Amino acid sequence: MASVEKRVVVITGGSRGLGLEFIRQLSQSPDILIITVVRNPNKSDGLKQYLGDKVVAIQGDMAEVDSFPSIAEKISLLGGGKVDVLINNAGIMIGEGASPSEGISKSTVGEWEQQFKVNVIGPVFFTNAIIPLLEKGQEKKVVNIASMLGDLQYTEKNPNLHFASYSATKAAVTMVNAKFDIEFKEKGFIFLALNPGWVKTDLAGAHMAAYAPLESEESISQCLRFINRSTVEHSGKFWSLDGNPEAVVM
Repeated sequence: MASVEKRVVVITGGSRGLGLEFIRQLSQSPDILIITVVRNPNKSDGLKQYLGDKVVAIQGDMAEVDSFPSIAEKISLLGGGKVDVLINNAGIMIGEGASPSEGISKSTVGEWEQQFKVNVIGPVFFTNAIIPLLEKGQEKKVVNIASMLGDLQYTEKNPNLHFASYSATKAAVTMVNAKFDIEFKEKGFIFLALNPGWVKTDLAGAHMAAYAPLESEESISQCLRFINRSTVEHSGKFWSLDGNPEAVVM
């Protein structure tokens, strides 16, 4: 169980990519407990190297909403009954949702269902499960990882980049973030829809990662600086990794 003085940060999808980089950088801080929720804790060699007093992994799948109350109970026991920051990072990009060239007419019902379940429904109901713990935390911050692909202005400026079904889920994330802010702003919560930029990760496959201008270390470093300095004035809005409004226009 974490002491009251420790900062308790919960991160979903911490076994690879941006989630793992969040863990790497946050674990360098003193007096912190990072709890990550991942599907297969024992299968991530990258995550295993950080597990210990500062980093704990809990098995959980963001597609299995019925499991969230049980996961929240485990988090409560580990975190001493509170959470300071929740980072909803877990997400999937599949089917034509991972294709820059194929339009929306080529997508399938299955890919839409799976992506909305993990990318939108999962964060909504996982956040609901963690709200009572956040209420007891010092910071009361929820970070919803969004994307420039879900930004209308970016879409208008880049008509040749489709990623249709995935983009729709990320547009939904920004609306979800705004709705949470409306409901909980009077309780001092801070909800951030945060675009980490186009980063070299394996989310969309190696063929797209090769074109990404940002390394994970640079992206998450900027994200954390903004998260740490964010206030209620930032809540409910869509931000780029450096704290500028809306998505990064490239």
